[in-house]
Amino acid sequence: MKSEVHPLRVLIKAIVLFVVINIVFALLNPPVGRLSLYNHLIPGRLRFPYEEKASFYSVGYSVPINEDFDAMFGAHIISTRKPANEFRLILLGDSATWGFGLPADETLSEQINRLHIQTCDGRIVHAYNLAYPFSYLTRDLLILDKAMEYQPDMVFWLITLSTLEPKLAETQFVAPHWERYLQLANTYNLKLSHFSPPIQEPPLWERTIVGQRKHLKNIALIQIFGVLWAGTGIDNHKSIQPEPGIPSSDVTGNLDYEGRYPNDAEDLFNSLLMNVLSTAYGVAGDVPVVLVNEPIFVADGKNHLIRYNGFYPRWVYDEYRQYMLDWAKEHNHKLLDYWNALPPKDFADPSFHRRLSGEKRFAELLAPEIKKLECP
Repeated sequence: MKSEVHPLRVLIKAIVLFVVINIVFALLNPPVGRLSLYNHLIPGRLRFPYEEKASFYSVGYSVPINEDFDAMFGAHIISTRKPANEFRLILLGDSATWGFGLPADETLSEQINRLHIQTCDGRIVHAYNLAYPFSYLTRDLLILDKAMEYQPDMVFWLITLSTLEPKLAETQFVAPHWERYLQLANTYNLKLSHFSPPIQEPPLWERTIVGQRKHLKNIALIQIFGVLWAGTGIDNHKSIQPEPGIPSSDVTGNLDYEGRYPNDAEDLFNSLLMNVLSTAYGVAGDVPVVLVNEPIFVADGKNHLIRYNGFYPRWVYDEYRQYMLDWAKEHNHKLLDYWNALPPKDFADPSFHRRLSGEKRFAELLAPEIKKLECP
């Protein structure tokens, strides 16, 4: 005799099963991001996946997966299997180092690799682009901590004044990595107050499949888009747009820097996240961390004696450079200062982002420093 189906019972069982699966997922926290087609069925990317807006996903073949380091590194060409003849140089930084507006194979890391720099012991320098758009120092520290699993030989950390400033918006980049952040904070007594809400373990429901649905969708999408990346080399919609013209060398004549003026300098420099920067040397251990003051656009037109560019007035940037030179000397850290190393024609905008010519020139400037640092 055929048993009768009770729709209500079926529905209740389905709901219970759904709840149980979600709770188990939250408690186990499976490393879904480690499941990757990259470096297996498709080549790894030359930089971390990033896209500016969802409407461009179908053009740029990327989605942002910055909430999952396993997925970010899993999609990247860097591998835990390090060749014996490789000197591994990792680059940290913001969108200028990531290569905003440039194809992935034309960025600073790839320009360095094309120079075939050789160390004293015969290894070939291979630079890996581990930068990510936006100038967030604590996020870069977390990336560095993860990158230590990949056996770097040297770290070049490209910074500017903005990088060192605390920013509320950084919370969204750090919060998903709460466990890594709290571990570093406890180990190095790192106390930061600019996050809102404070970085802490998320509630159980946020770790369920339902709570992680956007994260899981992006992990699936980045695998799908990997096939298109492999076929086209396109990983961001900006990389397929024509290079912009050379920025104007005229700047405004105001002294304002993000609402601050010369009499606010002391408060500004007291707020910089130097404790985060110091923590990086503990994280890196015996691996040299070299700070690189990245090139900025230096205007030479109207009001250039007041401002270097649309972002920095002279008073704040000059004080920042002196501050960093003094700090590096006091703590015996290496600082390479390339702030004015590139002419205006090498920039894509009146701030930091470089054109292809700028990437090539910058790599050529860094090459002898890389060799000198490894072969003193």
